[in-house]
This record gives sequence, C-alpha cells and structure tokens, in this order.
Amino acid sequence: MEKSIGVVEFRSIAVGIAAVDIIVKASNVSIIDAKSICPGKYYILFSGSTSDVENSYNTIIYESEKFIVDAISIPNIYPQIISALTQTSIIGEYKAIGVIETLTSPSIFYAADQAVKASDVDLVEIRIARALGGKNTCIVNGDISSVKESVMAGIKYAQEKDFLVDYQIIASPHPSLYRAVM
Repeated sequence: MEKSIGVVEFRSIAVGIAAVDIIVKASNVSIIDAKSICPGKYYILFSGSTSDVENSYNTIIYESEKFIVDAISIPNIYPQIISALTQTSIIGEYKAIGVIETLTSPSIFYAADQAVKASDVDLVEIRIARALGGKNTCIVNGDISSVKESVMAGIKYAQEKDFLVDYQIIASPHPSLYRAVM
C-alpha cells in the first residue's frame, strides 16, 4: 500500500472545518493537520492509501470546489515530508541550503515532495502559513548541485499555478544561518 497525502486549502474557515468531517467520512484516511492559517484560510492535510486519499480528495473537490484556493493529492510521498512539517528532521551534515516560498499550502507540499524526489537532498522543514502572511516555505539541505536541481524541480508546480513567491539557493551559508533555520 502506497502512502499518499491530500492537501486542500479553503478560503473559508467554516467550510474548511466542515470539510474535515466530509474527508474522513468519504474514505479510510487520517487527518495529519487541519487548522486555520493566515490570512483567514483553512487547510487540511490527510493521508492514507492512494485509493482512499484519491476518493476523499475527489469527494471534497466535488462538495466544496467554489471555496477551494488550491488542492493536490500526492501518491507515494517521500517519508521526510511529515518530519519536515513537525520540525523533527535529522540533518547529518550542513551544506548548501535551498528555500522555496509559495502562496498556498498544497503548492509547498508538492514543491517539497518534488524537491526531495529529484535529487539527493534532506528536507529540513516545511512551514505552513501561520504568522507568515499566508506564505509557506520549505527548506532543503545538500551539496550545491543537488540543492539547485531539487529547487528547480520543486518550483515547477507553483510557477505553473502562479503560486511561487520566490526561491533562494545559498551555496555556502554562514553557520549563523544554520542555527536560524535548522
């Protein structure tokens, strides 16, 4: 059984809260995170088998489409995604840093998943739009060529959807930067 996730961001907090109930009743999925985010939106992250996630995802798209800002389902997610969200990633050696910044929570999860699948990097952190003015970030760590490759792969979806704010690649960070972001 593949482990998949679905991520949905709503422009209405009330609709988002009701959507949690719809998502878990539609299939055998688990809610990983569900909360209000800046500025006045609500996001839900859920996981399960690929077929269960797809069923819940399709159900909520059908039920609440006009309130959805962005939504995505990702089959066979990279295992570091959840530890990056909970800031429990283990980084062996500090190297180059890549930062991706987006406007929606689904786009940052997709960026993070694509970034770590594209190259040999560690996913350090995913931050969802709380006290970030509605923006989301993910940070990767690795050798400079791997970080460049992973960031370029990670930004594609956000660029296509016009959700990309910016990205940065820092080749040789000062040790103070590591303490600030890792």
